[in-house]
This record gives sequence, C-alpha cells and structure tokens, in this order.
Amino acid sequence: MSARVANGEKALNRKRSSSPPRPPAGKRARGSAPNGTRGASAKAKSVNPAKRDAVAPTDPSTPPADITPEEQAAIFIAMLDQMEAQIANFQHHDPTDVRRVAAIARFAPDLIVPTLATTMSFPPAAQRNLFDSEKGQMAVRRKNALQPVIQRLGALKDGMQFTVNSDLAEAGSQALDVYTWAKSYVKRPDASRLIPYVAAMALMVKKVINHRKPSSSSKSAPPPSPAPSPSPAPSPAQLPPGAHGFLASNIVPSEPAGKEEYPDYVNEALDR
Repeated sequence: MSARVANGEKALNRKRSSSPPRPPAGKRARGSAPNGTRGASAKAKSVNPAKRDAVAPTDPSTPPADITPEEQAAIFIAMLDQMEAQIANFQHHDPTDVRRVAAIARFAPDLIVPTLATTMSFPPAAQRNLFDSEKGQMAVRRKNALQPVIQRLGALKDGMQFTVNSDLAEAGSQALDVYTWAKSYVKRPDASRLIPYVAAMALMVKKVINHRKPSSSSKSAPPPSPAPSPSPAPSPAQLPPGAHGFLASNIVPSEPAGKEEYPDYVNEALDR
C-alpha cells in the first residue's frame, strides 16, 4: 500500500516538473508569436505624441493667403457686430447732441464722489431721490474700464486707414510714373493711340489737384482797412461883441469840453 502511494507521488511530481511554470500574479504571459509580429496591432493603433503634436503652427493674426478683400471685410463686419451687441445700452453717435452730452459729461468724474458722500451722509438729500448712486458708480467704472478699449479702437482705426492709404500710395506713385512717361512719349509720331489715355489721366490729375484745400499759410489775409482819422472838434462859435450878458450861459457851454463823452463800452452798447 505504501509502495503504491510512493509511486503515485513520484508520477505526480514528474508531471508537475514537465509542465511550464505559471506566471506570477500581475504579470503578462509572453506569447509564442515571433518577435517581428508580436504587438504589431498595438503599434498600429498607438501614435507617437511627438509626431502627433508636430503640426505646422498657424498664426491667428495672419489671414489665409487665398482670402479676398471682400471676404476679409465681411469677417471684420461680423466681428464688429458681435462687439457692438455686447456693449450694454449702446448708442450711435448723434452729431446734433454730441456737444451737449460731452459738456455735461465733463462734470461727472469729479462731481460724482462728493455727490455720493452727500446723499449717503445727509438723509434729506437722499430722500429727494435726485441722484442714482448705483448708476453713477457704474458709469464711472465703465469709463475707467472701457477707456483703454476706446483708445485701442482709435489706434486700430488709424492704423487700418494708414495701411489702406499706404497700398493706395504705392499704386498711385506707380500710376504717376506711368502718367509722366506717357506725357513724354505721346509727343512721338507713333503714339497717336496713346493720346486719349493721356488726356483722361491728365483730367484726373487736374481734378485731384483742384480738390486739394489750400493751406492756412497760403491764404493771404486782406490788408486791414485804414482807421478813419478823427474829425477835428468844432471850435466854439465866436460871440459878437457885447454878448456876454445873461444870454451867455445859453450860447456858450458851461461845462468844459469832453466831459459829456461816454466810455467806449457804452458807445459799443449803443451801436449794438
């Protein structure tokens, strides 16, 4: 009996030693596939992060090369519409009321602070409900916050205008060069077909020159009109001899000359 048990244990030990060992927990068993083909699908699915991030950088400030000026203008108009929609209580420029609004707005930055102190510390002033404290504070905050934005928009407007004018100036300079060349070439006998084009360009150049406003220095002021010479004061009438009686006070003025003359501002008021 004991011999059979011993033989069974030996056979079991031989079977365990011939079978491959089990991998420990937490480790992946190696497959039997060749080294060249093992993990090929995983490599195909994975992407190198360095290669994935190596994308040609694009500058958002540089427009695409194939965009037309009309498309670019439409994009800018849409951006401006979006900006305008985000401005609370936006009001368009009113040329008939701009002077009044600007004149009253100059009092606000320096007058709002003492007005707030007055309405908050003196109950009768607050009861009159003449000043909206929250709206006044918000107006000052909006002015301080949006003033840099307004300056930036003004600089953007001036820069955009200068950019457009620079392109026009380059094209206009070249057009003037062509006009100068055409004026000299049209004198040749073989330039008969060039005559109408030179005439059209000359008309446009003359039109632009005539539209230029003369500078203030070139305007000559009219010579001042000479001041009228003061007329001599009439000499008092000579009295006949023996006329120094009681009629003398009615003929000869009793007050000295020049006493009844009025100041200049009185005369100007009378003239008006």
